[in-house]
Amino acid sequence: MLEGKTYCPVLYTRRAEIKALTQLSAATKNLIFPLVVARPWPNAKHLTRTWEKIAEAFGDRPFALDLDRFSHARPSVRPAAAEFDALFADEDDGFLTYYGTLSDIPNAIPVLRAPRDVNSLRDQLSHAATLDRGLVVRIEHDGAGTPITLVESVLSELSDVTIFVDLGWSNDLLGREAWASQVLRRLGEIQPELEIVVCGSSFPDAFANNGQRKALSVHERQIFPRLVQAHNALSLVYGDWASTRRPREPTPARIVPRIDLPARQEWISFRSESETWADVARRIVTDPNWPSALNIWGTYVIESTADEQPGAINSPEAAASARINIHLHQQAHFEDAEIVSDGEEPFTDDL
Repeated sequence: MLEGKTYCPVLYTRRAEIKALTQLSAATKNLIFPLVVARPWPNAKHLTRTWEKIAEAFGDRPFALDLDRFSHARPSVRPAAAEFDALFADEDDGFLTYYGTLSDIPNAIPVLRAPRDVNSLRDQLSHAATLDRGLVVRIEHDGAGTPITLVESVLSELSDVTIFVDLGWSNDLLGREAWASQVLRRLGEIQPELEIVVCGSSFPDAFANNGQRKALSVHERQIFPRLVQAHNALSLVYGDWASTRRPREPTPARIVPRIDLPARQEWISFRSESETWADVARRIVTDPNWPSALNIWGTYVIESTADEQPGAINSPEAAASARINIHLHQQAHFEDAEIVSDGEEPFTDDL
């Protein structure tokens, strides 16, 4: 499932993430295997719009399809909400609706739903076997149950299985390294040749006290090589949450222009309560860390903002799209010795 893949991000179907994914080059997309956490597309009447947006962004490449629990059972009059909630139903029948929906999404690989009991698990594995695309098991730091026992049961029935060991989001992600190491040790005891992704997010949840320029470490990148060294018999692939956090309820706040510049192992945050988006962008493109040779959509958008050209950043969502696009590209090409650009593919300015 992960052959030829260098990077496995967790991506929510929010506009910023999908826009960032859409604007990657074909060559970069070919290096990525995302775990897509789906929710109804904003203002869409039907849930099929979500599947269409994923296809528009990622083409016919395979991806794992998870469901956004934050968006489950939320009040809405749109049919898309009821269609989405139905994917969480049929627990006693192995989430039949979820697997049936995947059969109509050609490149989607199922992510194991938390089974109620042995019969529910057996039915799920039967559905996955019928679908014949493999199965992803996501072991989450904040999850319930006994994941190792669950993995053992899955592997007794299916061979094409990929494991996501997800540390989740935390301001202290480094403190979760021991948990990940323990999980990896147990997985290695079960089946050393398993495909395993290690992911998580340390992207900050607050920037108010960071000043006008602040470099922030990507803790995911600090943890990963240590886990590789400690479990060198395992096949580990790097993943993260693409410089995002878990969804949360919106809170009213005054918008302060902030644009983040991802580097390979850090994010550099530029913000100001007294500057415009263009002012902030001009500071970025004259910063010593500005990657002037990196010709990709995200850097183009920041340059357009600095020059006050069409396609300029004018909202937090647009700024997030640029950041995520650069981050996805940087992480997919992390092992490359030189800067790799996306070539001469056309940019789209419709943020």
